[in-house]
Amino acid sequence: MKHSMLLRYCFLMLGMLGACSDYPSQPKYQQEIVVFGFLWGNKPMTAERAIMISYTQPIDQLYQADRAVIRNARVTITEKGSGKRYVLREGDQPGFYFNDSLIARPRRSYRLTVEVDNRVVTGETTVPFDLDIETELKRGEVDSVYHEGLSVEKPIFVRCEDERQIIVIDVYCHESWQDAEYINPFWGKSKPSDAAEYGGRDGNSEPRHIIASAKYRDLFSANFPGQFVIDWYASMIGFYGSYTLQVLAIDDNYYQYLNRKEYPELQSGLVGGIGVFGSVCGETFRLYIMKP
Repeated sequence: MKHSMLLRYCFLMLGMLGACSDYPSQPKYQQEIVVFGFLWGNKPMTAERAIMISYTQPIDQLYQADRAVIRNARVTITEKGSGKRYVLREGDQPGFYFNDSLIARPRRSYRLTVEVDNRVVTGETTVPFDLDIETELKRGEVDSVYHEGLSVEKPIFVRCEDERQIIVIDVYCHESWQDAEYINPFWGKSKPSDAAEYGGRDGNSEPRHIIASAKYRDLFSANFPGQFVIDWYASMIGFYGSYTLQVLAIDDNYYQYLNRKEYPELQSGLVGGIGVFGSVCGETFRLYIMKP
């Protein structure tokens, strides 16, 4: 998952547990270590798939990234079973740790250890079943397409060994709210009036960023009988312009993070810190939705 995508997820949690208020019933700020990242099945752990490690900051203060990120942490990932240990290093961007010699394998388990200031955070993930994807969407480059008929003309066929595996479809628009234009105008509007209308209070929620999930066995369609297919992803695209589309099989930690309505950052596979340490298998596509 690229840094821009990591940041849009984790900025929401950097102030978690940091509420300072005049109400005695409210918890005082307590600095926590935040871990956010995923192992990608069958892909090397490059800088673009790094794990971000940071501190929480008080929610009533201006967020400062240079103060939040944790530099010089001791970060390791150990493959359970074989015991092979990988030391993660910081890249050019402080607070992001990776080791491109680590290639996580489906159905294997990995243990993360983060040591910072005599504090230790641990987490474990079991990489999900591999996801075999067939589609006419381009790989490795931007695919310029029209919205009308997109899903049916370029459906995404998937195959997985576990019929119960959770599949996530993540669609994110990269346009700024000032430049974004609705494909189907709402209430006569051709453009969102502000960032809140574009993507929620933080600018990164619906309709700019939409996540859908389903069990693998439920990915059927009358358009393609007898096949497991995603032929409706275009309905998740609301604007013209640049998009990232991800089709992922996800582990239990990421599933808990996405589906816990209260405090998901406390229930996502970590001990001694907050955030999420998970794993996925799948692919990323880059689309540009052209105007007709």
